[in-house]
Amino acid sequence: MDASFYGAVSLAAAAGYLGLAWAHRRGSAAAAMPLTSRFGQGLLLAVIALHGFSLLPNWFAQEGLHFGFATSISWTLWLAVLLLWIESWFQRLPPITQGVFIVAAIAAALPMIFPGRPLGATLDVTFRLHMLLAMLAYSTFTLAAASALLMLSMEKALHQTRRLNIDATGWWQGLPPLIGLDQMLVHMVFAGFTLITLTLMSGMAVGAELGRGLLRFDHKTVFTLASWALSLTLLLGHKWWGWRGRVAARWTLAGFVTLLMAYVGTRFVLEVVLDRAV
Repeated sequence: MDASFYGAVSLAAAAGYLGLAWAHRRGSAAAAMPLTSRFGQGLLLAVIALHGFSLLPNWFAQEGLHFGFATSISWTLWLAVLLLWIESWFQRLPPITQGVFIVAAIAAALPMIFPGRPLGATLDVTFRLHMLLAMLAYSTFTLAAASALLMLSMEKALHQTRRLNIDATGWWQGLPPLIGLDQMLVHMVFAGFTLITLTLMSGMAVGAELGRGLLRFDHKTVFTLASWALSLTLLLGHKWWGWRGRVAARWTLAGFVTLLMAYVGTRFVLEVVLDRAV
């Protein structure tokens, strides 16, 4: 299958997202929550599958691993919509989901314009899978951090004199209650924890193949382990001690910042502190 075929798949995924955004448009009572039906959920899953299928060839191409900002954005939005699909089985999605579908449509087509560049044909499948898992873990915690900030903003607004009217027309219209947002946050943190665990396991496999040992305790590994521990603590605290609201949001943000340091902080140390452009 050539690039034109996968380009057509990307366009089909983008068209599917736009169709879902139209069906999810604000102002239609019947279409306010289209994903409550099995047909709507099945349609979204089909679009998600198309989107993911269009991304896999560039990632596992024999001529080299293709990677760029467009690919990273596309994977991030793919994961975001997948998490929304999972959440649609637990609670109704608000009308602002329309915006996510529109952004996902743009992200699905973006790698066609900016395909990135091959990083090397010698990278084996295990290393490519390790990079993909790490990127998805980072993307998941980005979404979890955004949910945590949304929870903190809503809670602060609800405690102010001028109360937030959830039913009023605007950005907040149709959002689930705080307990619903809390459930979404925990689901995202659990997904991120799972991806970090898989990232660490695949990293151990890569290290063993390269003869470097299971773990190299460099900046990236230390911060990734710290984020893994913070995520596990939050999940256990939520289950055993009922951590919710501000507590859960702050632990989530701590885990996100720690994971961010694993990548951004590592680049800073290599390029600025050690003066190595690696």
